[in-house]
Amino acid sequence: MGSKKSLTYTISKFAILELFFVLFMLLFSYMLLKFLINTGVVYPANYADINSDTVKYEFLKENWRIDKIPFFYEYQLRDNGEIIQNTIDERYNQKISEALQNGKSSKDQIIGSDVFKAFKNGNKDLIIKYKISAIPTNPNVYKLIGNFEPVFFISVFCLWLIGFIYLISNLTRELRSEIRKISKANDNIEKLQLEFEREHSDYTEISGVLDSIDRMARSLKASLEKQWDMQMTQKEMIESITHDVRTPITLIKGNIELLKEDQENVLERAEDALNGVERLESFLKKLNEFSDLMETPKEVVSKEVLDYWAKIVNSICKLKGFSVSILSYDASNIKLDKNAISIAIQNLVNNAIENSSVGSTIFIGFYDDIDDYTIVVRDQGDGFNNDILYDVKGKFISTKMYDNNIHGLGLSIVTKILEINKGQLLLNNYDDEDNGAEVKMVFKK
Repeated sequence: MGSKKSLTYTISKFAILELFFVLFMLLFSYMLLKFLINTGVVYPANYADINSDTVKYEFLKENWRIDKIPFFYEYQLRDNGEIIQNTIDERYNQKISEALQNGKSSKDQIIGSDVFKAFKNGNKDLIIKYKISAIPTNPNVYKLIGNFEPVFFISVFCLWLIGFIYLISNLTRELRSEIRKISKANDNIEKLQLEFEREHSDYTEISGVLDSIDRMARSLKASLEKQWDMQMTQKEMIESITHDVRTPITLIKGNIELLKEDQENVLERAEDALNGVERLESFLKKLNEFSDLMETPKEVVSKEVLDYWAKIVNSICKLKGFSVSILSYDASNIKLDKNAISIAIQNLVNNAIENSSVGSTIFIGFYDDIDDYTIVVRDQGDGFNNDILYDVKGKFISTKMYDNNIHGLGLSIVTKILEINKGQLLLNNYDDEDNGAEVKMVFKK
């Protein structure tokens, strides 16, 4: 984009154009008036004054007639002081008296001063009145418009006014066009239509305002998106906790019921119930603080962390009547959110149990490699349906949909947790001596 102009520059340019236009109109009016005089269309301003001597000369002749007075004079003819003919308005009687006494009188005006001259011939007196002004040479035109100068100046003024209006309308149109850009941007922001087309201005001041509005729109958009994301995160967190809290409640209820029936393993059952209560408290704490899962501090995957995760798996499987087989038990220096990953493992184990026969084995493995850390959950069920294998991570996609019971949230929650921990969810059906589904959580180091 080229260099921008200032509004001061534009207004100054208009003022200079107007000044030149005024000078042009003055020169034009002078040249036009001179042209009209030279071509005989108009008499010069002093023509009536010069020609007054001719009127006097004719009046002194014996055969003088009143029709010899030129059309551009008003007159009053007296005989022995008595008015015989008169075309001069009565309001000039004082000036007529002065002219009779002094031979001449005048009335100064801004345009076209009135002059009165008196001539005497015996008992007769002739008083003529004329203006120091340009006069049309045509009697009919003079009768219609009178003195030429007022009409001429009014016409020139109208021409100047037309030019002035044209110049100012151009300036106004240009400024209105720029202001409309600001107004349009404000309207879009008012309607929260923040993806509007950004307009640019060639003027520094307008461009500055548009840039400010653009920054405000982008800031407002970012704020609204952040607020929306926060609301969605809070909503998803509540959905996640509501979904996940069922597992510890089930563990608590199941172990309490088993306590009634099995008095020999009281300590073991009580420990599992206590574990469920602790996890339930952690969920309620998250819900109370209304915080996202990502805000939990991460810690190294130590043996203690692995024991915590394995304990959750054992509790769930034991309550549901499943065996647990540990494929690998590698600790790692990678840092993960222990509680969030425990929720993910819980969901994967629950899904595996729901799709496997009671009494079968749930396999879990923790693998530490050079570039990544992998947690594997495998079952001995029928595996994922091939038609939905690539959609099963969706929020409401579940293998239960084929049982007319669509309420799957588990893998959606797992996917969200992995996104926060920079992990990836891999789904697969494997085929060896025992068919089943395999889910991998892979975390890059």
